Amino acid sequence: MDIITELLRENDRLIILLARLSGIVFAPIFNTRTIPAIWKVSFIVITAIFAWKFGFAAAYQPPEEIFAYVITIAIEITTGLIIALTAQFFFAAIQLAGQIIDTQMGFGIMNVIDPLSGTQAPILGNFKFILAILVFLNIDGHHLLIQAFFDSYRIIPIGQISLETNFLQLLIKDFGNIFVIGLKLSLPIVGALLFADVVLGIIARTVPQMNIFMVGMPAKILLGFGVLLASVPLYIYYLNTLIEDMFIQIYNIIRTLV
Repeated sequence: MDIITELLRENDRLIILLARLSGIVFAPIFNTRTIPAIWKVSFIVITAIFAWKFGFAAAYQPPEEIFAYVITIAIEITTGLIIALTAQFFFAAIQLAGQIIDTQMGFGIMNVIDPLSGTQAPILGNFKFILAILVFLNIDGHHLLIQAFFDSYRIIPIGQISLETNFLQLLIKDFGNIFVIGLKLSLPIVGALLFADVVLGIIARTVPQMNIFMVGMPAKILLGFGVLLASVPLYIYYLNTLIEDMFIQIYNIIRTLV
């Protein structure tokens, strides 16, 4: 009862903590549509209570004017969304890699429903996305993401954010890395399919009687799946490196907001 009474007395600090931590529901894993909304809200409230208990808002003095308090809430929500967006860039790159591979293999016109986001996704992109989530959970990436939100209070004081040139440059760089990472992830299969196209082109010139289209499409699909299975260990190894780099970028973004 003492904790509840203290929470009610310091509800303004709890609301401020809820504002930034609400960005968690927009971060990878936590933004899954299959998780009921009531569970997400309950998780954020419990996380905010832990943050309040750790004293992350102890130094914050709520302003007397309601307008200044609302502005502070808006700043905190923006901070949480920026952290979640930086993490989301990583999984967007994986979806892009799958889209590139599907287009090269002839699966570009076929999409399936992504069970996590509820949107249409390429077949191999969905496979790579689910595999990336398994690796992310295996290395406790969801715990590290919550830790990044908690650490942001030690770096960025409540209500203080600076969207300066360094922040914008780093955010644009992280956005551009989506295409770089997507190309790297799809490079083994795309390279093999490109080599297959060259071979099929030579065959078409030397044996014009052969129907290359009927032979080439199944051959490219089989080759693509073969290279995909062979490159899974390399893909998982590269995912671990990318996830480490993702958290480095998250902390770099947080430092530029000071």
